[in-house]
Amino acid sequence: MSDQRMIDAAFKLIERQGGSRTTLVEIGELSGYSHGLVSHRFGTKGALVRAVTERLQREFAKMLEPALAGLHGLEALVVTAETYLRTATASDRNAMYVLIGEALGPLREIRGEMALADRKFRLSVQKLIEEGVRLGEIRRDVDPAAYSALFVGMLRGLVVQHLMKPRAFDIDRVRRELILSIERSLRPADAR
Repeated sequence: MSDQRMIDAAFKLIERQGGSRTTLVEIGELSGYSHGLVSHRFGTKGALVRAVTERLQREFAKMLEPALAGLHGLEALVVTAETYLRTATASDRNAMYVLIGEALGPLREIRGEMALADRKFRLSVQKLIEEGVRLGEIRRDVDPAAYSALFVGMLRGLVVQHLMKPRAFDIDRVRRELILSIERSLRPADAR
């Protein structure tokens, strides 16, 4: 329970002031615990960031699970893209994107945690692509590892653009075009 309250406090502070300005002391204060307990439980800011990113990944997996029930391959990949864009652009919780940005700048010590989160996402996408190839829904000449990097990059990039200026483009239209693009690029020529 206390870990959960500390992670909740970390989310709020990271979204409000960024990860680089957030301290374990502030997390302790906001969660109602001492900074000593935060340090004892997490040790470093990097470990706390790992807990935050793991929770974000669990929350997304929990949202995605019912949407993917009974789906495989290409259809599961499309639903993953739709769900990701819908949830990431509808939420005011953007701690992950604050941390991604800071990992490239002032919070270099968390770069490894952000890279691990991206790696996990790419691997889950790669498995869906490999499954789609086995099922004959996806072209056999697709490079699953390369396409999973492209897929995650498209999603992350669209969300960053949306967060920078939400009205810069119609996210629903972009989502529809993205789905069409995924389907066109991955389906075997004889299935189009």
